[in-house]
Amino acid sequence: MTPDALPMLRFVSTPLLGLLLAGLLSPASYAADATYTFKRGVNISHWLSQNEGAYGYGAPWFGEADVDWISRSGFDHIRLPVDFRQCLASDGSLDDAKIKPISDLIGWARARGLGVVLDAHFLPGADFNSVGGDHRVYTDPAVEADAAHSWRLMAQRFAAEGPYLRFEILNEPVALENKQLNPFMHHMLAVIRESNPTRIVYVTSNKWSQFEAVPDVVLPDDPNVALTIHFYEPTIFTHQRAPWTGFKKDLPPVTFPGTVPDVTGHMLPGHHQHFKAGDPITVEQIEAKFAAVSAWLAVHAPTIEVYVGEFGVYEPADAVSKRLWIRTVSSAAAVRGWGWAVWDYNDSFGVRKKDGSPTPVLEGLFPK
Repeated sequence: MTPDALPMLRFVSTPLLGLLLAGLLSPASYAADATYTFKRGVNISHWLSQNEGAYGYGAPWFGEADVDWISRSGFDHIRLPVDFRQCLASDGSLDDAKIKPISDLIGWARARGLGVVLDAHFLPGADFNSVGGDHRVYTDPAVEADAAHSWRLMAQRFAAEGPYLRFEILNEPVALENKQLNPFMHHMLAVIRESNPTRIVYVTSNKWSQFEAVPDVVLPDDPNVALTIHFYEPTIFTHQRAPWTGFKKDLPPVTFPGTVPDVTGHMLPGHHQHFKAGDPITVEQIEAKFAAVSAWLAVHAPTIEVYVGEFGVYEPADAVSKRLWIRTVSSAAAVRGWGWAVWDYNDSFGVRKKDGSPTPVLEGLFPK
C-alpha cells in the first residue's frame, strides 16, 4: 500500500476498529487511545510564524483539509512553528484570536491520530536570523523573564491536552557561546513544568540546532525531555540560490552527490560561505555526521529520544538530487530510531505543491 493510500484507521487497535466500523465511535473518540510515535512529521511554515509579506497569521490558506492530506500521506505528526511574540495581547495576556489557530490544529490533528509539536519558533529576545537577529534572551535577565512569561502562559493554556501534544522550547537558538544556552533551556523547562509536569519537551543545541553543538548540551535531569537537532548540510546544495543564506540566483546548479562549485562572484554582499571549489558532496558525509552524534549520545545520553525537527531542500535543486538527499537524511534518522519532521508543507521546500500535487521531497520520504 502506498503512503497516499494509508487509511486514517492505521492508528486504531483491532477492537476499536470494529466499533468504529459499526459507527459506535467517532475519530475523536479513538484518537485518545492512539499511540503517538512522532517519527514522521512535516513543518507548517509561514502560517503562525514568519508571516512576512502576503503571509498572514492564521490565514485561511491552511486548514483542516490540509491536515487530512497530511494524515493520508504517511505522516504521523505535525511540527507547528509559532511566533510566541505575536500571541500576547497588549496587557501581557494571551491573545485568544492568536491562540485559536493553534487550538484548531491540535483538534484537527487529534481527530486523525496525529501528534503535534508546538514549536516556539520565536520568543521575546530570541530569533534565529544570522543578520540582524535578536539574541538578548541569553544575556539579559529582563528579556529572559519576558520569554519565560510567554511560555508560562502558553503551557498553562494547553496543560490539559494529552500526549499527542509536545512542546519545543525554542527553534534554532543562536547564543554567542554554546554554554549560554543551557541555563536558558533549564529555566524555560522549569516554567513549563509548573503546569505540565510530565509532557515531552524538546531541548536543543546552539547555533541553529547544529549537530556539532550537541556535545555542549547539558541535558536536564528530567525523564520527559527529548533532544531536537536540525540538518541542512551541505548548505551549498540544500540552500543553493537562497538569498537569505547569501547565494545569488546565478549560482551554478549543485547536485547530490556532486561537487562544490566556485562561489566566487555568486555571493551577496555581507554574506560568507566557506566552501572549497571541487570538494566532493557525498552520501558518506551525511552518514558520518549522524554517526558522530550517535557516538556522543551513546556515551553521554544513551536513552535520550532524538528528533531531527527540520531538514529539507530549497526548490531550485533538481528533482533526482532532492529525492536522494531527502531519502538519505530521513533514513539516517530512522535507522537510529530518531524521529524527523521535514521542512516544509507547501512552501519553497514543500512536500506538496500549491496545486495540491506531491513534490520530489514527498517522493523521497515515501518512495512508491
